[in-house]
Amino acid sequence: MAACELCGREVELHESYVVRIDVFADPSVPPMSGEELQSIDFDQTVSDLMEQMKHLSADDLQDDVHRRFEYRLCRPCQRQYLANPLGKPREVRAGKN
Repeated sequence: MAACELCGREVELHESYVVRIDVFADPSVPPMSGEELQSIDFDQTVSDLMEQMKHLSADDLQDDVHRRFEYRLCRPCQRQYLANPLGKPREVRAGKN
């Protein structure tokens, strides 16, 4: 048995749904010309980065790279989640008569 992460309802594992969320930094590299690459002082850039990292916790550093979450949901909550996974407010539109 597991508890639904949203409503707390007890549900058999084989009747539950697993939601995995991966949040990670975009791995694409910004476009740079050869001249721009040659003008970068890599030693200074790494030194500056290390200085910035000194003031961050291990969790903060991890959050800047990758974080994974996993939740179990019952069927009704799974349906609600799929309908609005980000939990954004829905716009109410005036009907046309």
